Amino acid sequence: MNIGFIGVGTMGGWMATSLMKAGYRLTVYDLRPEVAKPLLDNGAFWAKCPKAVAEASDIVFSSLPGPEEVKAVAIGKDGIIEGIRPDGVYIDLSSSSPTLARQIYALFKEKRAHVMDAPVSGGPTGARTGKLV
Repeated sequence: MNIGFIGVGTMGGWMATSLMKAGYRLTVYDLRPEVAKPLLDNGAFWAKCPKAVAEASDIVFSSLPGPEEVKAVAIGKDGIIEGIRPDGVYIDLSSSSPTLARQIYALFKEKRAHVMDAPVSGGPTGARTGKLV
């Protein structure tokens, strides 16, 4: 299974590392390419934009600062929605807004793709230790 991960900073980087350790092929993207370096050094693939992550992945995760970033990554120009295939899955782990989650769900449903709004808590320590809730 090919997994994409967008937002590999403080929280996302640890979650993406756990996925790689579990043996998944990982394609990553972040606005700050330098934060992806540890993942790339361990075999992850770099994508030029969220759309490219979705094109390379069966499931795409995002871990972003807030609703504005989620909206841009999910449905903005070169966003996940432009690259996700039918039956593809997008899971947002960010603390976003219910209104935006419903908007994203409706747009992805039109493309026959699946969406899950699954914010996590536990902070960087929880991400590093694999104990997020």
